[in-house]
Amino acid sequence: MEYLVTHFAGFSDLYMKILVQLTMVLTMVLFGYWLYPFVSRKRATYATALLYGLLVSINSYIDLPKNAHRIIAIGIIVVSILAVWLLDERRNLIQKIYLCLVFRLVSWLVLELFSEIGFYERDLVWKLDWYAYYVEVAVVEFIIWNMIQYVFSMFLLLWLIRKMHRIYVRKADELTWQEFGILSVPVCTLLIVKPIISSYFYLWMEGMENGSINENIPANPYRILFCVLSFFPVIIVLALYQKLKEEQEKLIIQESVGKQIGLTHRYVDHIEELYEKMRAMRHDMANHMTIIEGLAQGGKNQELSEYVSEMQKRFYEIQPSIKTGNAVTDVVLSEVCDTCEKEQILFKSKFGYPDDLQINPFDMSVILTNALQNAIEASRKIPSAKVTITSVTKERMFIISVKNLAESKVIINEEGLIESTKQDAGHGYGLKNIRSIAQKYRGDIEIRQDDSEGRIVFVLNVMLMG
Repeated sequence: MEYLVTHFAGFSDLYMKILVQLTMVLTMVLFGYWLYPFVSRKRATYATALLYGLLVSINSYIDLPKNAHRIIAIGIIVVSILAVWLLDERRNLIQKIYLCLVFRLVSWLVLELFSEIGFYERDLVWKLDWYAYYVEVAVVEFIIWNMIQYVFSMFLLLWLIRKMHRIYVRKADELTWQEFGILSVPVCTLLIVKPIISSYFYLWMEGMENGSINENIPANPYRILFCVLSFFPVIIVLALYQKLKEEQEKLIIQESVGKQIGLTHRYVDHIEELYEKMRAMRHDMANHMTIIEGLAQGGKNQELSEYVSEMQKRFYEIQPSIKTGNAVTDVVLSEVCDTCEKEQILFKSKFGYPDDLQINPFDMSVILTNALQNAIEASRKIPSAKVTITSVTKERMFIISVKNLAESKVIINEEGLIESTKQDAGHGYGLKNIRSIAQKYRGDIEIRQDDSEGRIVFVLNVMLMG
């Protein structure tokens, strides 16, 4: 202790440099932690965080004018945005801008908050008699308080990041400029206050250096209140944005359900039309048999052959091209087969309806329609495209597997669903509808992407429990 007292000036300088550097390292780690769930290529997170930490450290040790440091700080944000965007395969640039701005604001606010609290701690201990009389106590207080200040600021930053992670539910959604404008208003407004507060401190310090100000920087409850209240608009606006997206999703799902109901009505009408034709054929069967008998007895073999051929043709016309054991799924797969034929896509079906598992045929039709429509859509740009559907029953478990060739691998988000690159609002809800029905039957979906003979095969497996 005596050594620390004697060499306090050098020790305090070294101690603060170590604390500041450790804080920078932890801030760098927390920056990566903040970006992590929003980035599909995780190496982009590590590289961007490391780059951010290096640039901030370099900026803190370069002796430049105050305005130059501010310009460099803006440059660090820009570089961080570009780094994470480019390394994440140029995905969701607008969201990357928002994330980097939010982290810059929140990391500054937590340090500013504890700096303001530090002024109160300073004024409090300076009023204590034992602090003035015992130098050793002042040294211990200096060591302990500064450690507490930086450690607690990092814990607060970690807590805020976790809080925003929980609020920001739809992490994979593409952010539009309009949405960015709404989210960034409180962030940018508060970031503008940062240089104003910094200017206040710079002016005060200059005044103390030239002797025009004798008092040290005073503690101010309004600055603490500003720091505390600044967290709320950022978090509240983010929560409201997520709520609006949730309501928007409900509307889209309702539209999707409406379309599914429309398709179901169409399938029912198709089935009724087929049954009506079958009833008509059965009704005329006696007449047909009479005609056939007359032609046979009259020895008119050519006319008999033509008549039977015409009957067979009409019979096959009213039969679905694919038989699954259920009228609804017969119609669904037959229409898919017709569509694939028009699109010049090879379609193969080994699907059998599990009658003994008590799975609603219209739930099954939603699964098949969504899965096969997605497969056909993905196959349109593929040469020699092929779509296959198979099913297998294992005790009470029914598994559907849909495979198609893909142009490139897709990004799978944390929910195990495809991260859409399409701009239409309704895209991506097909898989959600499939999963919703699968979970209704105590099952789920699995998405795989396999490389087969130099081509990418997209596989969707749907498991249902009967």
